[in-house]
Order: sequence, then C-alpha cells, then structure tokens
Amino acid sequence: MYKCKEIIELTSKHMETSLPWYTRMEMKAHYLMCKTCNRYAQQLLFINKVLGSFERHVPTKNCQLQDDAKQRIAKKIRQVKETTE
Repeated sequence: MYKCKEIIELTSKHMETSLPWYTRMEMKAHYLMCKTCNRYAQQLLFINKVLGSFERHVPTKNCQLQDDAKQRIAKKIRQVKETTE
C-alpha cells in the first residue's frame, strides 16, 4: 500500500501520463481511506480542467507586448542588473 507522499506524486504523474491499472486501483483504494489525498486529487483535477479551458480561450497567435510595456520591462531588467553588480 502506498503512503500519502507517494500517492501525491502518483496523482500528479497520472495527470500527465497513463499509469498501470494496478497502480490506479491502489490509488483509488487509498483515496477511499484517506480524505486528505482524495481532496488533493479532486483539487488537482479541478485545477487541471480550469487551466485546460483557460488555454483554449487565450489567443496565442500574434500576441505581442505593446512598446511601452517592452520599455518598462527593459528598464526593470537594467535596474536589477545595476543593483546586483
């Protein structure tokens, strides 16, 4: 049986790749016994869905910063470089 720390890692990994069926079954058994890990898995799934829908609605083609924003960023970078040198 997996410990909570291992379940957390497996839950995150399962969002990215497919896990063997026996690992998924052990995870489900752990979720039934552990409310904390179950809640973590539900929250991670929710965040994953929200971010996925956000990515679909954000236009990524032809995204450009305005010139004044570029200048502000360049100015901040110069300021940071000056203070660290």
